[in-house]
Amino acid sequence: MQISRVEGRLCEDVLSERCFVAPGGENDFDDRTITTMNPQSDPLDLRGSQRLLLELIRRHAPVTRAQLARLSKLTAGAITQQCRELIFSGLVVEGERNTGQRGQPSLPLRLNPGGGCAIGLSFSPGCIDMTVVDLSGRQLLSLREVHQENQPLDTTLIQIKTLVEQTLKKRQLQHARILGIGYAVPGFLKADGKKRHCVSWLESWRDVDLLQAFSDNLPWPTWVENNANASAIGELYSGEWNDYSDLTFIDLGYGIGAGMVVGHRLLHGGFYNAGEVGMAFPSGLPRPSYKDLLATLESEGLMEAQLLQLIEQQHPVLEAWFNRCCSQVEQTVLGCLQWIDPQLIVLGGAMPQPVLARLVQAINQRLAIKLDPHRPKVRLVASSMGALSASHGAAMIPLYQVINEE
Repeated sequence: MQISRVEGRLCEDVLSERCFVAPGGENDFDDRTITTMNPQSDPLDLRGSQRLLLELIRRHAPVTRAQLARLSKLTAGAITQQCRELIFSGLVVEGERNTGQRGQPSLPLRLNPGGGCAIGLSFSPGCIDMTVVDLSGRQLLSLREVHQENQPLDTTLIQIKTLVEQTLKKRQLQHARILGIGYAVPGFLKADGKKRHCVSWLESWRDVDLLQAFSDNLPWPTWVENNANASAIGELYSGEWNDYSDLTFIDLGYGIGAGMVVGHRLLHGGFYNAGEVGMAFPSGLPRPSYKDLLATLESEGLMEAQLLQLIEQQHPVLEAWFNRCCSQVEQTVLGCLQWIDPQLIVLGGAMPQPVLARLVQAINQRLAIKLDPHRPKVRLVASSMGALSASHGAAMIPLYQVINEE
């Protein structure tokens, strides 16, 4: 049995290309979202108090106005006025009356899924992944299209424009309120703060201001992050970790990197390159990445299609690789605890789920032995996003930006 780089099934795309629809994608696409999605409108002009309320509603929904007043420290009058405007703008909706308490029944609030949608694009070897989410963060669709490595950026821009426009038209979202489009591009920012030192399969992009190029290509607000940062935002807005304000995502895909969230905000660092943990494992040397795993198997005459079988058999080649990888990831986790002190660490990326689950189990056991038992215990988990974590996270970037206005 082969472990695919993307969990899902093949389908015929609107562009008559081969593409992927992920679980929770096409089959779970809710036609009601099409008919109730707010139409295009002017860019959102939100006050700071409204952004605060959107964030609190996102984390605590369903939540009453009285609860929002306690959480936000705003007056009841301010809450009433701001919530009225958010409802009028289509960003927030009221639920059914809560009659289980004394006094006047309250109307709980939540984000309106039909209040808008956001687009995310990411780039893996030979592929473009596209994800669309609604305002609540629910995935509407996810697909994959072939992308020629190191083709000129102008060619990629045409491909992106066609892919996005035709996909939105097919899904009847072309008139929806598009909050923005996020791009996940692997590579660090150069000293000028504009150009990105992209990975080898995107080497032809290294001398281009990608934010400007992507912004000029499509008519919506645009943001660019690296894969790990995008995935960290995706985890933050996934709904799984609403009880955590500080989390770190460690990407074990075709490279290794980390995205860090502190106080519900993405930590960029002085040069916007925070989280470059791959510097500890120079390229060309053994690294704790999926790419390194595939190279190890190939060097021993083994194939990716055999991976599940090798795991079950505890094959010596795989066991040796796993033990080395586990020590390297443990080193990264300990460094993260020393410098960032997160409440939650998520391992993810293209690394297959069986490997991630085993890494989490083994490292948790090691941490239990090494760390002082009086220390607060960090939670270490495997991401449920799979290989689509970067495109899903990229789609969450506009939601994050609407709320935080960074």
